[in-house]
Amino acid sequence: MLATGLALLAAACGGGGKKAATTTNTTGGTTGQKTFANFRVVYDTGTDYLDPGLSYTVQGWETMWNVYLSLLGYKHVNGPDGATIVPALAEGLPQVSADGLTYTLTLRSGLKYSNGTAVKASDFKYAIKRDFLVDSPGVGFFTNIEGADAFSKTKKGDISGITADDATGKITIKLLKPQGDFQNILATIFAAPVPASTPAKDQSTHPIPSTGPYQIQSYSPSRQFTLIRNPNFKPTDNVPATNPDKISVKIVEDDSAALQQVINGQADYDFHPIPVDRLANVQQQNGDQLKIYTPANTYYFFMNNRLAPFDNVKVRQAVNYAIDRNALVRLYGGLATPTENILPPTYPQYKKHTFYPLDLAKAKQLIEQAGAKGATVTVWGSNRDTSKKPVQYLQDVLKSIGLNAKLKIIDAAIYWTTIGNQQTKAQIGFADWFQDYPHPLDWFDVLLNGTRITDTHNNNYSNFNDPATNTDIADLKQKTKLDATVNGQWAALDAQIMKKAGWAPYVNRQFTDFFSKNVDTGCYVNHVLYQFDFSRICMK
Repeated sequence: MLATGLALLAAACGGGGKKAATTTNTTGGTTGQKTFANFRVVYDTGTDYLDPGLSYTVQGWETMWNVYLSLLGYKHVNGPDGATIVPALAEGLPQVSADGLTYTLTLRSGLKYSNGTAVKASDFKYAIKRDFLVDSPGVGFFTNIEGADAFSKTKKGDISGITADDATGKITIKLLKPQGDFQNILATIFAAPVPASTPAKDQSTHPIPSTGPYQIQSYSPSRQFTLIRNPNFKPTDNVPATNPDKISVKIVEDDSAALQQVINGQADYDFHPIPVDRLANVQQQNGDQLKIYTPANTYYFFMNNRLAPFDNVKVRQAVNYAIDRNALVRLYGGLATPTENILPPTYPQYKKHTFYPLDLAKAKQLIEQAGAKGATVTVWGSNRDTSKKPVQYLQDVLKSIGLNAKLKIIDAAIYWTTIGNQQTKAQIGFADWFQDYPHPLDWFDVLLNGTRITDTHNNNYSNFNDPATNTDIADLKQKTKLDATVNGQWAALDAQIMKKAGWAPYVNRQFTDFFSKNVDTGCYVNHVLYQFDFSRICMK
């Protein structure tokens, strides 16, 4: 879902003006707290859930990282330092045994949920069990815990590898094998403790009590949601005091309409990408209120390896040869760079590929060799322009190389759960990825490991299940240090998968954050993992 490093491309910050907010010193922030009543946001339709066990989109996590804290978290700062793991609900970083198999943490004392009930060590254990009970898209993160795989099959009994002492707050986690990214996994929202009374079903519209600075007051899917302060939250150095008393989020489908609401002063922040045909004018007229940034992301077309004609590697290679990546850059208004890689260029493991130069003749030849000419394929996309335009382009390309391509556009709010359900039998379509945490495992293990394919909430949309790749991922997963040798092995795996055309990657995108003139963008924090941090913004 999110980013290892940010290149902030727009230098302008909001200027002075008298601060209407009260300013107080806090223990939590590097600057004084500047409170104000309400921050008004226009969001797009990409929010899947507001349940920490189920949400797996940028929109959901950007909202919830200030609502549901995990044992560990990340610094609330700009730049690469935001990827630093810090204690959140835990007293300190975990003690790790010499063999890398046992992690021990202790909850901070006196913690309470937003409803006033005590946070217990056993709530962490229940949260992990609940992930399996609700078929969370995050369950694959936890299968290396002793007993988790057995629990995933029966959904009865216990996960033996997690012990929790509510009297002392001590939590012990035992792994089957060393795991290089396990502290990152403990910092995911999937690992956020929830009360043991929380039902094992989607609670988006019945908000779960929170541990972070905010709580969800209400949520009306595809319409609006509201965050208000958690009265029981106490700021720390790692989870600082926040500025807005309330965050009011309106969900708007149209990018241009969302932009206009901010220009008109009806909203304070536009999450949507600024439409291509309006970007130059916004830069000229409102440049001080615009931020352009580059998170670690990859946009790609998935191709379902389980279904004809994409079960044939020649067809998948044909798609890679046929797409004009520079043309796709233009669809995003030039705020993108072409790519053939799985990993984005912000990663030290990145090594640029040039396996698939644009070659329609070769693509047609491969389709002929595969015996796929005339095959009917359905191209899936959502109704957001950032998805719809690329798949419309892909449909034309597939037709040009001899496939009978039809388009299937569905609502963005249900897109990921639909294509992630095996019963849908989605053949080919739009996908993107913004990392959950800064480690190659979050790309290869989550998205391309055949052993992690699931019937629902599947993240491996291509159903890529290559035994050699699975073995390489399992081996690299046990490497606890990302040195030059290991980084080279990850780069080689990227090349190995692309030679087998597991995906058809096409761009790494840049993004816009746009604010009304009432916002002091001098307080702007764009986090390397969660992007714009609502909690840190100020008003003039």
